[in-house]
Amino acid sequence: MNDFIQAERLKQFLLKIYRCKKDFELLVIDKKPKTRMGVYIVNKKRIRIYSKWICEAPLEEIAIHEYAHHIHETEKRKSTDWRVERVHGPEFWRIYSALCCKASLKGMYHDELISDIL
Repeated sequence: MNDFIQAERLKQFLLKIYRCKKDFELLVIDKKPKTRMGVYIVNKKRIRIYSKWICEAPLEEIAIHEYAHHIHETEKRKSTDWRVERVHGPEFWRIYSALCCKASLKGMYHDELISDIL
């Protein structure tokens, strides 16, 4: 599957979990940087997912993580002071957890760690 088709598939996957209020761009990049599986670029509202990490984590999981950043930044952030509200702070993790749970309950995503709880 080429990167453009993969990106569109992942974007539709995310929108079925939760339809965000602000549009975003999603790119799948055929790389494996040393330090990140994906990145959310705030000022461009762009999610980049690095597809070579698929052995370590499903692309859907990486996409949910970056989508949680998008929702946090565009809908839920309470403070513009990054020292008060961290990128991976409690608010972000609540959003990420809610997205994972919702995807699991819809049968779109399976996580062994939480499947017995749901």
